[in-house]
Amino acid sequence: VGGPSVSGCPEYYPDFDILHIGELGDATDRVIAYIDQQTQRPPEQIRWETQVRLPLTEFPIPAYHLINLDHYFIANIQFSSGCPYRCEFCDIPELYGRNPRMKTPEQVTAELDAMLRSGDPGAVYFVDDNFVGNRKAVMELLPHLIEWQKRHGYPVQ
Repeated sequence: VGGPSVSGCPEYYPDFDILHIGELGDATDRVIAYIDQQTQRPPEQIRWETQVRLPLTEFPIPAYHLINLDHYFIANIQFSSGCPYRCEFCDIPELYGRNPRMKTPEQVTAELDAMLRSGDPGAVYFVDDNFVGNRKAVMELLPHLIEWQKRHGYPVQ
């Protein structure tokens, strides 16, 4: 099991065999390798923590072709991860870093293309930790989104 809750409070998950702490990276490779090699439950809980975060430019396009997006109310996409700010109430910099990493505008539009081929998402939600955390990058992305919407007849909100 993994995700923000596990990453922030792994002690709340004593009954799980494997904990993936942090986001995709070197720990992910270790989890996959272990599951590929082992068929039995481990004798005690294994925790792998990401030490090296993958650049978002290395993330593959999600396998939208494996699902029918017509069955979903909303689709999501991620442009960036991390946040440069130090808000005292927020755990994002601790979990995902203070140095935001971004996908390229071309990656984002390629993901949107893949979504459309898998159905009509109707709406797309950007799940970024802080979408405007890097204003320059967002300003570079927006013209690509506008052009993509025009080219496809404004298919998503």
